[in-house]
Amino acid sequence: MNCIYIDESGSMTCKFHETHPYFVISIVFVKDLNLFKRSYKYFIRKYYKDLKDTDSGKMFKENKFLELKGSEFSSDLKKKFVDFFSKSNAFNIFFIVLDNKNIEDKYYKNNARAFNYILTKAFKYFINQKYLPRNEELLLHIDERNERPDAKKTLEDYMCTTLILDQELVKDIKVKYFDSSNIKGVQIADVFANIIYSNLMTGNYKQEISLLKNKGILKCIFKFPKFPSDKR
Repeated sequence: MNCIYIDESGSMTCKFHETHPYFVISIVFVKDLNLFKRSYKYFIRKYYKDLKDTDSGKMFKENKFLELKGSEFSSDLKKKFVDFFSKSNAFNIFFIVLDNKNIEDKYYKNNARAFNYILTKAFKYFINQKYLPRNEELLLHIDERNERPDAKKTLEDYMCTTLILDQELVKDIKVKYFDSSNIKGVQIADVFANIIYSNLMTGNYKQEISLLKNKGILKCIFKFPKFPSDKR
């Protein structure tokens, strides 16, 4: 099965869109799992001191490294992260960006349902546009702390119904939830989600995003609803 790691940044909200304007879903599609794991370990070794210096207690406990958390990264460390992984050929990245101020209230009446719908809609687009392979088996890893109690099983059911039975785009889909501290790929997705969200809020990471695009790692940013400048 193809391994895919998913994490998010921001909030799904219409009511508080002025303070929480975006919701970002980061999707990491692994092409070479062994290389991916080695790259993760090497990043930790290379920037161990930087990680420890910027941490407020979420990435380390009693001087022991636990996991990468994008919210703990300094601006400089985020740029180092992108520069480091832009040299890797182990994975591709996709983003889903929700513009809260332009989303109708009906979607956020049930955030779990909205998440399932938009994630599935994006996967359909990625496959139809040949960014993701067609007729493959996909295994989605999601941080259990982002788990919506009423969506743990319904996400897999909904994606199977839409992408297998209705569209015949994939062979099989499995969705599993994990503690992110045990799953390297989810941690990588977490940092990338935070970088994209930070750029939407500040514009400070345009160069890094361009680098990922130019290297062919960042394949697509799916916007919901379509932004005014989005001609797709």
